[in-house]
Amino acid sequence: MINALNKPSDEKNYADAVAQFAYRAYGFSGDQYNYIVSSIDKQFMEIIKMEMMYQEFIAQRGDYFEEKYPDDESKWESYAAWTNDLNKLNEDVAKAMDTMLDREILVSDSTVSSIRMKLDEFVKPEDMVSVRMKNENYHEKLTGEFYENEQPIIDAFNEGYLYLIEEYGWKSNADVITPFINFHRIAVPTPKTEENPSGIDIYYTFDTSQPHDAEEDWAWNSDDSVPENLRFYQFEEKIDLTLARDQHIPSCDFINLTKENYSDGQNQFSCAKNTAEFQSLFATGLFSALSSIPGDYLSEYLLTKKDTKTYIALSDYDFDYHDAWATSYTIFHVVDTTGQYPGSSLESSTLSAEKIQPDKSAGAYSAYTVILKNRPQEDGYYKTKVDVATNGVGDTELEMIQEDGTTCQENTVPSGKEVTLRFKAEGTTVLESITLQRHNNTENPSEVTSEETLLTKDQIATLSPDEEGYYTYTYSAPYSNATFVLNGAVGHKVYVKGTNQSFEDAIQLDSYVDYFEEGENVEFYVSDNVKSVGYYEGNTYKELALTENYEGDRKGSFVMPAKDITLYYNAVCKEHSYDNGFCTKCGGYQPADYNESTGSYEIGNGGQMFWFAALVNGDGEHTQIQEAKPDAHGVLVSDISLKNPADENYEWKPIGEFKGIFDGQNHTISDFSMTKVNDQSIGFFQNLMSDPNETDEAKKATLKNFTLNGTIVTTAEAASAVGGVVGTTSDSVIRRVNSNVNIGSGLIYYIGGIVGEINAATSIEESTYSGKIVLDYSFYGVGGIVGFVTDDDTYAGGTKIKDCANYGLITYYKVENHGGRGYSGGITGQVALGEEDFILSDCYNYGSVLAEEWKEIYGAISGYCAAKKDGIKNNYYLDTLPVKGFLGEAEIANDEELAKAKTAEQFKSGEEAYLLNNEVTDGSQVWYQNIDNGETPDAYPVLDDTHGTVYRWEDGTYSNYEKEPVEETYEIRTFEEFKKIPEIVKKNNRANFKLMNTIFGNGKTMTESIGSADNPYNGTFDGQGYYVYRFDIKSSDGNAALFDTIGVKGSVKNFGAFYQNIEGEKAAGLAIVNYGLIDECISGSNLSGSFTDKITKEPKNLTETTTFVKGTSMAGGVVVENKGVIRNTANYAKATASASDGIVGGIAVVNSGTIENCMSIGTLSTKENGIAGGIVGKLDKNGSIQIAYSAQTAIEGGTTGAVFGAKEETAGAVNNTYYQDTLSGNEEQGTAKTAAEMKSNAFKEELNTLVAGNEELCSWTWNSTKNQGYPRILSSLITEVELVNASRGLTVKGMMHKDTKLQLNELDKKNDIYQAFKKYAQKTDKQVLYSAEPTLVYEDGQPSAYEGNLNVKLDLSKYRGKGYKVLVYRNNQIEELEIDKQMIASKDVEEMVPFAVLAEKSELSKAVDHIKDTIKTGDNSSVILLLCIVVVAGSVAGGVIYWRKKKARK
Repeated sequence: MINALNKPSDEKNYADAVAQFAYRAYGFSGDQYNYIVSSIDKQFMEIIKMEMMYQEFIAQRGDYFEEKYPDDESKWESYAAWTNDLNKLNEDVAKAMDTMLDREILVSDSTVSSIRMKLDEFVKPEDMVSVRMKNENYHEKLTGEFYENEQPIIDAFNEGYLYLIEEYGWKSNADVITPFINFHRIAVPTPKTEENPSGIDIYYTFDTSQPHDAEEDWAWNSDDSVPENLRFYQFEEKIDLTLARDQHIPSCDFINLTKENYSDGQNQFSCAKNTAEFQSLFATGLFSALSSIPGDYLSEYLLTKKDTKTYIALSDYDFDYHDAWATSYTIFHVVDTTGQYPGSSLESSTLSAEKIQPDKSAGAYSAYTVILKNRPQEDGYYKTKVDVATNGVGDTELEMIQEDGTTCQENTVPSGKEVTLRFKAEGTTVLESITLQRHNNTENPSEVTSEETLLTKDQIATLSPDEEGYYTYTYSAPYSNATFVLNGAVGHKVYVKGTNQSFEDAIQLDSYVDYFEEGENVEFYVSDNVKSVGYYEGNTYKELALTENYEGDRKGSFVMPAKDITLYYNAVCKEHSYDNGFCTKCGGYQPADYNESTGSYEIGNGGQMFWFAALVNGDGEHTQIQEAKPDAHGVLVSDISLKNPADENYEWKPIGEFKGIFDGQNHTISDFSMTKVNDQSIGFFQNLMSDPNETDEAKKATLKNFTLNGTIVTTAEAASAVGGVVGTTSDSVIRRVNSNVNIGSGLIYYIGGIVGEINAATSIEESTYSGKIVLDYSFYGVGGIVGFVTDDDTYAGGTKIKDCANYGLITYYKVENHGGRGYSGGITGQVALGEEDFILSDCYNYGSVLAEEWKEIYGAISGYCAAKKDGIKNNYYLDTLPVKGFLGEAEIANDEELAKAKTAEQFKSGEEAYLLNNEVTDGSQVWYQNIDNGETPDAYPVLDDTHGTVYRWEDGTYSNYEKEPVEETYEIRTFEEFKKIPEIVKKNNRANFKLMNTIFGNGKTMTESIGSADNPYNGTFDGQGYYVYRFDIKSSDGNAALFDTIGVKGSVKNFGAFYQNIEGEKAAGLAIVNYGLIDECISGSNLSGSFTDKITKEPKNLTETTTFVKGTSMAGGVVVENKGVIRNTANYAKATASASDGIVGGIAVVNSGTIENCMSIGTLSTKENGIAGGIVGKLDKNGSIQIAYSAQTAIEGGTTGAVFGAKEETAGAVNNTYYQDTLSGNEEQGTAKTAAEMKSNAFKEELNTLVAGNEELCSWTWNSTKNQGYPRILSSLITEVELVNASRGLTVKGMMHKDTKLQLNELDKKNDIYQAFKKYAQKTDKQVLYSAEPTLVYEDGQPSAYEGNLNVKLDLSKYRGKGYKVLVYRNNQIEELEIDKQMIASKDVEEMVPFAVLAEKSELSKAVDHIKDTIKTGDNSSVILLLCIVVVAGSVAGGVIYWRKKKARK
């Protein structure tokens, strides 16, 4: 079969045979092409049918083997071999088809020549058309001057024609031929040659159907008589001569038609001069088959009518000149189309005009035609102009790819050569088709004379786009000028969605495209398990009919509307596939596992929870349940989510009447959602009720041990009994249930965070509510735990609400014309029990009850309470609530002992936990709270026994320690001792530490921080004005800071840290989290100049001595999270967060505590989506900033602020804050000031005015040369100190650290400063008695802190003699100090400077004697002079440590 299809190229194959038959049977390539292509298509279809039959046979054998021989391996081996043979056959046939379509087909084979062509090279039928061609040299008339150049006339007349022209003025007007004439294009295959590489000869014949002209009705066809103006005599012009012969010269029409060039747009044609020029037109088998008669062969192109003879005129002519009176005629060269010309060699004859005019009276006529021959261009190709265009609506793009790979919109190419199109559509545009418009009218080149479709929408959809979404398509260039048109339309998409399940192949569109036009018929297939399909027209569902074809396929169809459409289907599930317990195919619920030993259904996912609800309710929609089981027991075996992965809006179907036991086993149910509630008894459970005869509490309807998170929204005008967990209860038990269900919207009666309405005898214990209830003002009975409590006398016993807490919010919004009464309370909304027993004890409300207008009907514990008073006791609420604990009955409402208001600090201290437990601490208590046990502190009591037991000490304070621990204080003097602090804190988080001197880290690294989230530091760390420096921090837990967590009782104060690299996921200069107090601390340094590194001995810039904080997600100059108090603290650290959404802050990254009297100058940066703030990155809930300024040189990030980067709505106040006006800020951030305004004494005074009277806040100091000129915080450890060196008579007095020592460093005589002193002495005829540089240091030699100016006094009165001078070296200059009468020189200086005492040479011996005397008395401080490589003077507690480089020694 394959060989017959496509034999080797040197043998004839099927396509060759078809082509050769077409060549013999059909006239021209358009007809030949049609026959060849249709024949090959038929053959291909036959082959494909055979393949399909073979495939069907193999499939049937497979079915047979499956039934008869399922385990016979030999049968299946045969089956596999057949399948492989079929696959190989398919591949071979496909390759053979491709080869045939791409190879050259043998069109004609003879001993003379062979014609081979590819299918694409044939001229398509659409190109064998009438073309309106342009006469490039058209003559409207011909005068005598023209004829002077016609050689036949010159030859005939010799010189005589000049006389005739002058005498008679010969002329001829165009009568028939116009500038544009219709010709019919004819193409024939011919052997390919160098001159004709395309193998196609193009001819044009005069079209028998010329355009109609209204004024000269010369349109004509073969059914009419031949008009006179088309008769052959129009080829000559008669010239009547007086007294001479008449002359019949060639007419203007003849010259226009046969002598001039015609253009079809890109190619030039002219009339054939002889028959040899159109030899190939007649060298076909068809011409021979038609008896070699041109008239029969070209019948459709000739003027044919009975008694009409048509001639083919050639361009050559002669002139029959007569000297006598006889008329002279033009002799034309013609071919008689009625003649017979065997061998295809047409012969021409010569006829004069009068000889070819039949007798008109006899009704006989002669007509003419001409054959135009292509004048090939240099490369031998026939050319065509092609361009591209887009049409319709939508976003489309079309272009051509040239040979060099570039694209263009138009081009001139050889006809038959491949043109590659590149196109695409954007968005929802539908690619309708690619069409080819031909332009065969040179008179109107843009006119579309014909159009064909190259690619349909479905064919385009089978193409594969490239990475940029472009498709490519190749088509051979036509022989007409043409435009490739990409047609687009606005499309609409068809979506598919299962109503009860989802399958990938449930519905498949019978189309290759994704978008469809309005009005288009869309067909689709459905799988066997699909029961029905439909869609919505507006709100009306329209089911579509499904039919089955002969192959068993089920199909449907619909007309596409002018919008996207969703087909909904309903299907049957054969085998479930569960995702979170929901079948991904049918939407059914996964059954819960029944544990026979416990009698409970075990629920481990959301679908099983839905199934359990269906079991209780008897709902069989998504289950196989046939009967309700309201007394079923359920247990959670894991945390679950109720989300249906297939439908994010899937809502909970509540459990109706429940009489069983549901035990959550301390797990959580999340994503509970009911947003279209319009009923009564609303909740996760609707009704919880026991059998009235049941007296055993263990068998009553019970909910216990779970947390529920979710939302309930009502849509009805009025709903009632809405509970976050249960709508209504009767004689039931709820224990250790935590509700975080938000309830909102509409007018609702009886709403509770846990229970909407208690009808009788319900016990709720150890349960909490932490959601939000938002209601219309028209409400009645709203409580954080229960909305309404009553008793219908059906059950014995009373209601008990004990050991419960509300953390949630109850608030309201106004609706016009609404505003009825309502009772609202943190625990219960309304209690209507009269004199019946009721227990409401050991509960507290830490949430909010907003009662702005009607405070008389709101209570912090209960809005209205009518019940026996005996059972109501020991309840508490937050004192920020604007109402009392109870409202309603006067006896209860006025008894403030039943519910007491407490501050947040009292709740946080542990007091309420102790009182709620009724002072029980033996392990049987209910309430717990972390206070100081090393765990994260709790703000209020919790129902979690993993937290700390609360004890009360004798001094009335509360602690997690039964007895007050013994405090230990450690004195830290070395870095090795400093590194041991984390280990000490692990054993005793309340240990105290004191720095006894500065701590030098020697370039080492700390890998462990002090304290942790599980064990916060709750002692006191007192730096005593010293600082730690020159070590890095890279903690092993991913976060990095000196302190990890400072507990609520922790205090870090009076020290600074600088010259550090701190790197971690979260990183900070001092602490990751602060719950306690950070006071009078400094992070980083603010120095400039140069120094020599003590470790590397390398010169460095002092800017490198600050702290570099590098966090990934968060980076803080002082802390990451502040939940306590930070005050009197300065930041100079440079903080950077590298994550794209990182957060940085100068003092804190996130602040929910208090920051007061602080400053920040360190630069801050994060990435494009990050947040950065000068004082805090993010001001969180309740966080406040009081008295602070930000003067960063740069704050970089996506969202930045001079004081805070971002702020929560619930954030606290931001007061008395300032920032440099070059930073991003507004009035909310604080007050903007210029740099000059901030670097001023006036700004210092403004700050001091704000701190005045507050003993906890330090005052501010200012010196133009320190801290870049900005005000600094004055440490409380700075006091007035006077330091004396008696032997030198030197006294230094000023504000400094109490442990400061005065150190004198004698100047080396080679030192530049000493040499300057010496030179000055020589000029004044004196000598240097001594010189030194004083420094202020701690006991360990490290620079000490001081503030403001220092008073330096040098007493020379003890020296013998006179004539002394005192010099100081300041600002690279020598300054001489005045010595008063008491021989004292004094000076107020900003920093310590080198000085020298000069003496006259005669007095030098006296001074030396004095020095000797002092040595004898034992005072040797003047000669023990310490030498330092680096001399440092600075301030830590004041905010900046100042360094000054000493001149290099020579």
